[in-house]
Amino acid sequence: MKTTPAMLTFMMLLAAVPAAAQEPEILDVSDVVVGSQRLETRYAFALGKWSDAGKDVGTNSTQIHCYKSFGFCEVARAYSMGAQAWVSLDSFDVLRWDDKEMIAVDSSPICLVSNLRFDFVAKKVSLSSTSKGETKDKICASVDTLKTAFLTGLKDEHKRIDAEAKQKKK
Repeated sequence: MKTTPAMLTFMMLLAAVPAAAQEPEILDVSDVVVGSQRLETRYAFALGKWSDAGKDVGTNSTQIHCYKSFGFCEVARAYSMGAQAWVSLDSFDVLRWDDKEMIAVDSSPICLVSNLRFDFVAKKVSLSSTSKGETKDKICASVDTLKTAFLTGLKDEHKRIDAEAKQKKK
């Protein structure tokens, strides 16, 4: 993927919002009862916007639902590409869930393994990806891994807008 001046500007603005400030709009962890069989499970819910989503994506464009007893998470997100809006629903398998963190992976893409992490202590949610290494599929040579993105909320959006306004004044 080629880096455009607009992408560079966005990355600089993103850097202006410290990672320490990046928190989801909502992050809730609680015990719930689900389904007609009324099964009890630990549940984590997060709502926000990925830090790398761009300014045209809404503040509450991502919802994450995780179920400890069932061992999976669903990540629903809206995004824009060009002049169109899109939506995706991805499933992650929970590898670890304790009082401090939850880690889940999605290894279904051909070239990448996506990692979802809830840090319950710091109240942060992050998403990153790593390469699966050498594969026979030639398309993998052109696929970039994602830098870590954090789920942000309205406070972070205001900081981004303020940083963008300051940049325009210069």
